Amino acid sequence: MSDNYLAIKKFDEGVAAYLKGDFKSSIKLFSEAIKHDPKFALVHTSRGAAYLKSDKTHKAISDFDCALQLNSDDARTFHLRGLAHERAGDVARAYRDFDRALEIDPDLVAAYRGRDCVTDKSVAECWHQEEDYEMADHLAAMRVSHLAGHSSSRNPGI
Repeated sequence: MSDNYLAIKKFDEGVAAYLKGDFKSSIKLFSEAIKHDPKFALVHTSRGAAYLKSDKTHKAISDFDCALQLNSDDARTFHLRGLAHERAGDVARAYRDFDRALEIDPDLVAAYRGRDCVTDKSVAECWHQEEDYEMADHLAAMRVSHLAGHSSSRNPGI
């Protein structure tokens, strides 16, 4: 089996674990996928989302940074990194990430909500209200993008 095939297989298994709420397993599976294809930006984003759900905010930010080095035009990753910065209490960076996400994709409603939350006084309240919806929405959208992009290129990404 090729490394690319194994990366995709582990990625798929990681998404399934994530959607079941098994974030520890999803992190492990996403890490295995990264070993097989370190340039698979979507896996870094997905592992970052799992780290964020596991309250490992700084690891999440590190993964989002890596994903953005590989694919600097991914609005969803900017949005997720904005959520992580928000959770870490860095409102200025969160705002910049939400703003950048909107520059890339002006239709990304979640980034408008995120930007509104960081300018509101009830930031913690916003995070808890949106967290589950945002993460599931991002993973579903990234998976669809992955499937569409995989048929036309070796390096699956958004």
